[in-house]
Amino acid sequence: MYHRVASIDFVDPVLDDWNVSPEVFERHIATLADFAEIVPLASIESRLSEERKTQKPLVALTFDDGYANFFTEAVPVLQQYNAPATVFVVTDSVGKTGPLGFDAWSQKHQEDVAEDVCRSMNWGEVEACLDSGVVTVGSHSHRHLKGTECSAQQLHDEAALSREVLAERLGAENATMYAYPYGCTRLGFVTPEYVGAVREQFSLAVCTDLGVATAESDSFLLPRIEAHALDDPGVIRAKATGTLAPYYLVERLRRKKRAI
Repeated sequence: MYHRVASIDFVDPVLDDWNVSPEVFERHIATLADFAEIVPLASIESRLSEERKTQKPLVALTFDDGYANFFTEAVPVLQQYNAPATVFVVTDSVGKTGPLGFDAWSQKHQEDVAEDVCRSMNWGEVEACLDSGVVTVGSHSHRHLKGTECSAQQLHDEAALSREVLAERLGAENATMYAYPYGCTRLGFVTPEYVGAVREQFSLAVCTDLGVATAESDSFLLPRIEAHALDDPGVIRAKATGTLAPYYLVERLRRKKRAI
């Protein structure tokens, strides 16, 4: 799981930038391409269920929020390594200028960084991602609301409106997967009601719960492993092979102030 892939030369001691630099990102993808099999998220369930002849771990790459730097920085690397990936866009934010409304870091630092660090892709850039041959698109909701603050109707609308927009703009084949904003079931951001609303509209959904997906995983609560800016190739290998004990401890300490 990634969010932002951008060149940022400072650290905010209060707000997380959810960023991996382009240089580190390229090392991550090179490492994964070397020892793992990078597969489209849409195929992960069938691939996990099949009898496999190789012991290579299966890895699906996902990017939340749909930042413009996904198109400018991440896609060229994905093409270089022929690495399929899914970008989850917030449909009401696509094409808007300035920092995304839910991104406090971008709102604070928009004057300190290049525009593409903070803004969403526009529809032309999203379509260009699809034309790259390595990208599929999914929904990250319509307005990126917190599930803890939504009524049942709002949860339904977040799923249904985003699917409708994606299907109309990009075709029904790009309106099948969903990533819950904030995404953590333990902190209450993904409730059974939210899962039910998404299940009515989509065929697969990912959360931010830490873990390795298996053939027994719930199709609408697929766990993910976050890639960090300080992850070296050894850490990336360990994460991709399910060595997660230290990260489970950190996950238990995560608070409801999660940014995005």
